[in-house]
Amino acid sequence: MRKQLPKMTRKTKRTQTKTIRAYTVKLTDEEIKELDELFAGYGRCKDLLYAQLCGINHMTDIKQWHGPRDRIRKHDGEIKKARKAVKDWKKAYKKNKAQGLKSPDARTVRLSKQKLLNEQFGIQGRHATEAVKDVCMNLNSMWSNLGLKLKKQVQANEILASAERQYLNYVFTSPYYWQLILQGRENEAKPNEEDSQYPSLRASLTKEQLRHCAGYIRRLTRKHKPYPHSSSARCMLCDEIMWSVVEKDGSSYLEIMTAKRGKKKQFKLTGPYCYANKKKRGDIQLILDKNKKRLEVHRAIKSVVSNKRNLHKKLGMDKGIATLISCSSGQEYGANFSKLVSAEAERINRRNTNRNKYIQPAKELRRQRSNLQKKLAGTHSAKTNKRIRCQIGSIERQIAHLEKHHLGNKLYRRQHERKQNNMERMMNVSIRQMLITEEPDVLVKEDLSFTKEKLPRASSCYEAKARRKLSSWAKGTLNKRLEYLCASQGIKTVDVNPAYTSQFCPRCGAHFTERKGMHHETAVCPNCGEMNANTAAAVNILRRMDDKEITLYTPYRKVEKILEDRYANKQAVMA
Repeated sequence: MRKQLPKMTRKTKRTQTKTIRAYTVKLTDEEIKELDELFAGYGRCKDLLYAQLCGINHMTDIKQWHGPRDRIRKHDGEIKKARKAVKDWKKAYKKNKAQGLKSPDARTVRLSKQKLLNEQFGIQGRHATEAVKDVCMNLNSMWSNLGLKLKKQVQANEILASAERQYLNYVFTSPYYWQLILQGRENEAKPNEEDSQYPSLRASLTKEQLRHCAGYIRRLTRKHKPYPHSSSARCMLCDEIMWSVVEKDGSSYLEIMTAKRGKKKQFKLTGPYCYANKKKRGDIQLILDKNKKRLEVHRAIKSVVSNKRNLHKKLGMDKGIATLISCSSGQEYGANFSKLVSAEAERINRRNTNRNKYIQPAKELRRQRSNLQKKLAGTHSAKTNKRIRCQIGSIERQIAHLEKHHLGNKLYRRQHERKQNNMERMMNVSIRQMLITEEPDVLVKEDLSFTKEKLPRASSCYEAKARRKLSSWAKGTLNKRLEYLCASQGIKTVDVNPAYTSQFCPRCGAHFTERKGMHHETAVCPNCGEMNANTAAAVNILRRMDDKEITLYTPYRKVEKILEDRYANKQAVMA
C-alpha cells in the first residue's frame, strides 16, 4: 500500500498596499475644458450624495456601498418605468386608442418629470455609481477617524469613571451601538454573539451613568462631527470597465470613459504603464491638475514585503524639529530639517502679513454690496434701482480686482507644494538612513497625534513663532512614512505615551533643571550634568515600551506624578 505523503504547506507572502502613479503629457486647452466639465459634474454628484448620506441615520448603511447604490438604482428604475408608461399613454392618445387605457396617476406623472441621478449632473451612470462608492468610502473613514478622535477626548477626561470610559471607548468603535445612542434607541440594541462585550459593559453602569454617557456621546459627536464636501472637483474614481491602457506607435495611451455615452478619450502617458492587467485591472483614481495641465493616475496595488524579523534589537526614536530623528543609540538623522521648517513658516507669515491690508478692504466692499442688495430689494423706483445696480456692479469689479491680483492662492499653493515636497524628500532620506544604519527589529516611537489639545495659548512673540514652526511640521506625514518603510522591511513599530519623555533624565530619573541651545537641544540634569535632550528622550521612549504603569492613554499629569514619585522613592532608598 502506497504511503500517503504529507501535504506541503504553502507559505503565505506578506503584502503591503502601495500606490502606483502615472502621468499624461501636457494637455491642450480643449482637453482640459472637457475634463473639467466631467470632473465638475462628478464633484456636484458627490456633494449631493454627501448631503444625503453624511447623517447619523446612514452610519451603518455606508459600511457596504452596495446598499445606497441599490436604492438609487431602484429609484432610477421607477423613473424609467414612469417615463415609459406616460410615453405609451401619450402615443396611444395621439392615435385615438386611449379610450380603454387607464391614464397614469399623479405619482407616475410626477416621477416621469424627474431626472436620473447621472442626468442631473451630465455624467454617465457608471460615473454616478463610482461617486456612490467614493462617498461611502470617505464617509466610512470620516466616522472611523471621528471615533478615534473622540476616544482620545474620553481618555483626557479625568472626571469619567473607569467603567464609563470602557463603555464609551467600545461605543466609539462600534457604529451600530453608536448610531442607536445618537438616535435615542439604545434600548432596542440586539447584540450578536460577536458583540458579547456590550451587554456586560452596559450592565456595569447605573441608570444615571448610562444617561450621562448617552448625553456625553451626543455632545461630543455634535461638536466634532465634520461635514464633508467635494468643492475641489479634481478627483474621480473609475472602475476597471471605465479605463484601459492602449499601446499605439510605441507609446502608452490612457483611454477613459467620457460624459457622453459610447465616447472614449485617449491621453498619451509620459512612459510605459505595466500595471494594466487585462484580466483584473482594478479601480484607479484620476486627478486633474490644472496648474501642470496633466492628468494623474493613482492605483493601489499589493506589493510583497519581507517577513517579520525576530524581535531582538529594539530602538527608541524621538521626533523633533531641530533634528528630525534622534535614536536611543546616540545617533541623529536629518540635522538640517529645522532650516526647511523655519523658512517655510516665516514665508507663510510674511505672505499673510502682506495680505492683511487687502483682506479688510475686501470685507468692507462685500458688506457694502450686501447693504445695497438689501436696499435694491426694498425699492420700486426704476431710476433708483438703476443707480443701485450701477453701484453694485462697481463694487463687484473692485472685489474681482482684489481677488485676482492680491488675494489669489495659485502662486501660494504652487510654492507651498514645492516646499512640502522638499520636506517629504528629506524625511524619506533620513528614515532610510536610520533604518539602514541602525537595523532595528522593533522601532519604538512616540504618538504625537493628540498633543495639540494640550498646548496653551501663546503668550509671547517668540512662542508664537515657535508655534508657526510646529504647525508647519508634518508630523502625520513623518509617521505614515515611518510605518510604511518599516512594514516593507518587516520592522515592527510600537507607539508609546510621549508625555515628559524629554524632561526627565534617563540615567537617574531627575527632572531637568534647564534646557539650552537654539532649539533646547541640550538638557541639564542636577545629578548627571549636561546631555543631549533628544537622545535622552529616545532612551526614555524605548524604556516606556515595557512600562506597565504608563500606558499610551495615561493622562500627562498622572505621568508627571508617576515619574516624580519614582525619583523620590529612588532617592529615599539611596539615603
